[in-house]
Amino acid sequence: MSLQSYPRIAIIGSPGSGKSTLAREIAEKTGHLLIPLDYHYHLPGWVDMPKVEFIAKMEQWVQGERWIIDGHYGGTLELRYAAADLVIFLDLPRWLCLWRAINRQGKPRPDLRPDVEDPGKFTWEFMKFLLWIYRFRKTCLPKILALREKYPDVEFVRLRTQKQVNELVMRAGM
Repeated sequence: MSLQSYPRIAIIGSPGSGKSTLAREIAEKTGHLLIPLDYHYHLPGWVDMPKVEFIAKMEQWVQGERWIIDGHYGGTLELRYAAADLVIFLDLPRWLCLWRAINRQGKPRPDLRPDVEDPGKFTWEFMKFLLWIYRFRKTCLPKILALREKYPDVEFVRLRTQKQVNELVMRAGM
């Protein structure tokens, strides 16, 4: 699969599944404009961008000719899905996503703005975040599969192992 032939790529999946890393790697190989949603959504102090503003930005981004948008954000998922030529769903094991989310706690993340610092501690909010990762397949998979049925012309790739992700990256620039 040559990702060059897909002008608009949406990468979705659970937090900790590797969406941002995969998006950066593909963008480097293909030259697509990279739009990391975490970078735009989280404002200084971990304040969330107002929903109306975020949706307006999403509507502008998906009008672009060549992009990779990484992030799940269920409230805008259908906007990205409908505009994409390819949706890559990272459906990696729950334990791996949880481990990655815990492991990155307090470390700098290139997918966040420089003025947004990870608090680096286990808070009640972080525990709720981990619970969301734990429940991701149960709560989000039905919507993802419904979108796949609703937009059958959008190419859909479901990756379930890190090996499959690595193989996709190897072929990305071909």
